[in-house]
Amino acid sequence: MTRAPRLVLAARVCNARRVERQPLKSKAVVSAGYDEAARELELEFRSGHVYRYADVPPSVYEWLLRVENKGGFVRRMVQGHYIERSVGRSAQPAAPDGSMALADTLEDALRASLDRLGKPGS
Repeated sequence: MTRAPRLVLAARVCNARRVERQPLKSKAVVSAGYDEAARELELEFRSGHVYRYADVPPSVYEWLLRVENKGGFVRRMVQGHYIERSVGRSAQPAAPDGSMALADTLEDALRASLDRLGKPGS
């Protein structure tokens, strides 16, 4: 008995190539990069999470770089519109002031906070 060929649909898996991201002035999105050959947008969020979006036209990346409210643009024009894949976390999540957080543990965070305030007698 001969089986007829079957069409198997699968979601396109995002490329594993490294995408060079550039820093953004945003409260939500720390950096963004675009792989033109693969049509993939990579975003690093303030939480430290990094996501890659597949089949994104170059114009979406260009608009992201131009708009003032980058977080709002990502929510309205990217999330839910393209295949999304988590590609991990950045080395350390960004601090609210835009710098990279220095601590992974509560104790280290408290020490860093005291250092920023300036310890008495130092």
